[in-house]
Amino acid sequence: MHKILILLTIFCLNFVIAQTGQKDIPGSQNHPMISKYKDSVIVGYAFQEYGELTLPLGKAVLNNNVAYLKSQKEEGKLTRLLYLIPPKRSTLEVYKNYALELEKAGFEILFTCAGDDECGTLFHQAIWAPQRALKNSRDLSTIFAMPSEQRLLVAKLTRPEGDVFVSLYVASNDQSEPKWASKKVTALLEILETIPMQEAMVSVNAETMSKEINTAGHIALYGIYFDVDKSDIKPQSKPVLDEIAKLLNGNPALSLYIVGHTDSTGTFQHNMNLSQKRAQSVVKSLASDYKINAKRLSGHGVGPLSPVATNDTDEGKAKNRRVELIKK
Repeated sequence: MHKILILLTIFCLNFVIAQTGQKDIPGSQNHPMISKYKDSVIVGYAFQEYGELTLPLGKAVLNNNVAYLKSQKEEGKLTRLLYLIPPKRSTLEVYKNYALELEKAGFEILFTCAGDDECGTLFHQAIWAPQRALKNSRDLSTIFAMPSEQRLLVAKLTRPEGDVFVSLYVASNDQSEPKWASKKVTALLEILETIPMQEAMVSVNAETMSKEINTAGHIALYGIYFDVDKSDIKPQSKPVLDEIAKLLNGNPALSLYIVGHTDSTGTFQHNMNLSQKRAQSVVKSLASDYKINAKRLSGHGVGPLSPVATNDTDEGKAKNRRVELIKK
């Protein structure tokens, strides 16, 4: 009888923990750079070695769909945490604590907003859209369905090994579901550390480029880097540009189409324009920096129209973002 009572007690305690969310979900962990709010628990968690994060830098408005007036995309190591804050805590108190910690750590505030007037009445639909909602529990999809006292903070830490971006969204759940979060504050903390993507694609030299172009008519290159959503070529692209110049100088009769490719993130027309600008940047660099006759080169962009992998995963998107050399 005594053993039965003990087992019933353990069962009841576990049931209460599961219903109230007073225990971090399995497999989750706090980010080492940013402490959690006292006595809060992790109810949602996701981690990617290399992912993408859209940082809100303006209020959310309805224009065909809900979107931010201004935003910034970054790529790198991504950690996403959803915290349930202890009872009787306000969003202001949570916000102020995180803001103070970030300030002490040397972060620069990029954007803040508070309430519907500053953030927009539909802000929660943008930051917690179905494709962004964490899926650790079936209850999480509605966690920000009826928010009140919403607050947002976006910050940046500049450091030599790579910048760190933080997005903090805090709101009170005014609806009755899920019960364990009803009338309580939840905080979505997203941390992105900009780091170079581990190259799964092997860099190629001029000889390999020549062989591939002569046999297949084209070659895909993954060593030409651009800032997210920009067409400026990064300095670390120089080794591949050196090899392209070597290829062209060693084959005076060779002329190339330089073709830019993107993944499917963003609008179709934006990606078409971006891929065109990136291809033209490569042409410009080869002509100005390496003195290649510009008449031998022609830059074009096809956006997301020629994928080599699925756009449903980060790995697939990385393979689709490329520059191709095609023999004229």
